[in-house]
This record gives sequence, C-alpha cells and structure tokens, in this order.
Amino acid sequence: MNTEIIIDVHHHVIGKNNPNYANFPKWDMQIDAEENARLGIGGALLSLPVSSTPEQTRAINDFLTGFAAYDTKRYGVLACLPSAHVDAALKEIEYAYDTLHADGFCMPSNTGGMYIGDDRMDEILAELNRRSAVVLLHPVKPSGETPQLTVSDFSVYEFPFDTTRTIMDLIYSGKMKKYANIKWIVSHAGGAIPYLVYRFSTVAEESKAISLSKEDIINSFKNLYYDLALSTSTGVFQTLKAVVGTSQIVFGTDAPLRPQTGTQDSVEFFNNTTVFTDEEKQNIARKTSSALFSRFTH
Repeated sequence: MNTEIIIDVHHHVIGKNNPNYANFPKWDMQIDAEENARLGIGGALLSLPVSSTPEQTRAINDFLTGFAAYDTKRYGVLACLPSAHVDAALKEIEYAYDTLHADGFCMPSNTGGMYIGDDRMDEILAELNRRSAVVLLHPVKPSGETPQLTVSDFSVYEFPFDTTRTIMDLIYSGKMKKYANIKWIVSHAGGAIPYLVYRFSTVAEESKAISLSKEDIINSFKNLYYDLALSTSTGVFQTLKAVVGTSQIVFGTDAPLRPQTGTQDSVEFFNNTTVFTDEEKQNIARKTSSALFSRFTH
C-alpha cells in the first residue's frame, strides 16, 4: 500500500555555515524537492535544532523562510527561539508568527544545560501556550561530559536519552499540564519514552516529590505527538501503537542530514509494514499532520 502523499514534520536544511558542510552531499532546494517528489513526500517542515543569540536566531529564521519560499505550498518553517534570552524569545515568537508566518517552532532539548522545564523558560512556554503553538522537540547533546564509548557519535544514543530527560522533566514539573495548549511533537519516536512509560508512571505512587497521579503521567505521554524519524522498525511501531495508539503518530525523515538511502528505506518500510492498517497509515502519513499544520490542509 502506498500512502501517496506524506507530510514530513522532521526535515532539516544544509546551509554553508554548517560546520560539517563539506562532509554532506551536494544539497539545495531543487535537489530536496526532487527527492521529496520521488519518495512521495508532498510537504515538509524545515527546521534547525539550535538555540543561539537573538541576532543569530533571527538570521536563522530568515534563512529558513528563504528556503521555504522555494515552494510555500510544499514547505513550511518551524522557527528557532533564543531560549536563553527570554525577552528576545518572546519577540521572536511574535516575529515568526506575524512576519514570517511560521508554522510552529523547533526547540532543542536543552540550551547550555537549561532544560525546557526550567523555571527560567516559563514566560516562553506561557506565550507558546497562549498561541497554541506546535513545537518540535529536537534532541541535542546534553551538557557536560559524555561517556567515552566505542561509538563516538553521541547522537546515536545521547540524543534519544536527552529527548527522554526533557519530556520526563516537563511532565514531572507539572509544566506539560500547566501549558496544555502546546502541541509537542517528540523526535525519533520519543527516544526511550514509549518503553519507559510504565516505569515513569510508578513515581506517582512511590515518590512524594510530585503531585501527579499515575493516570496524569500516562495521559501526558499519550497526548504527545511522536514522529518516526530514524525510527521505522517493527518493534518501534508495535510499541508506539500499544502505548499511545496511532492518532498521535506523524511521519518524519531527518532528511537531508540522513543519507537518501536511509530516507528511502524508511519510507518503503513504512509503506509496507503490516503493523498499521491502511487507514492508520494515511493518518500517520498526512492527515494528523494536516490537522496540526493548516498550510497542508489542502
């Protein structure tokens, strides 16, 4: 079964200012659009998981919007925020929505060790909540030293772990419940979240540190959206379906930072899986994302 049209909520860009630019294959918007068409991707949200100075953040958002202008019917933008600078972040939310007509935001799991659940982020979360924003939570390297393991690419293991830390903290701190209008899309099928939901829920009964019930915690995880970037496998699909159902799953590729062969394999695996019914595939591929992002309604 072919889903025909996929909306990719987890899609990046490769700019010449990227420190690894020389190591990436040739890329521009024409190449990107041609590859999307070949794979059946009819829409994509462009993002970069960074939080920088106010000036650099404004430049990045203008830069992303310039890329999306290649075809505004097929490309949208998830803008960045200078999370360490509250007043500037509030201004950037206004600028992103009212001037750039961004579709939402992409926030890194932590900014210099300050996680999204930190009290210093409350004004930013309150404004995102007021605007009922869609936010893609994207992992970055955790603050401090990472273990020296055989595989030196910390994105393989630390990224999904940092995603898990961030969401766990947002829920336990009560921020997820307090700012319930924010629609969070969690990268890479939620990192380790689906596997650990039960363990996280036991804290309600075994610790006096939080006031949430077990049901509150489980429902918080079920209300998140989960993208499938770098997560197209039978085990992941089965776990997500069992833990959160299929109404909260959306498609993502991690292109073009992921090689074309990997992106193609992910799309083909998703199209051919028997874990999801045809109707569920249609919802995951585009209908749920269309409901989140009005740009792609038609």
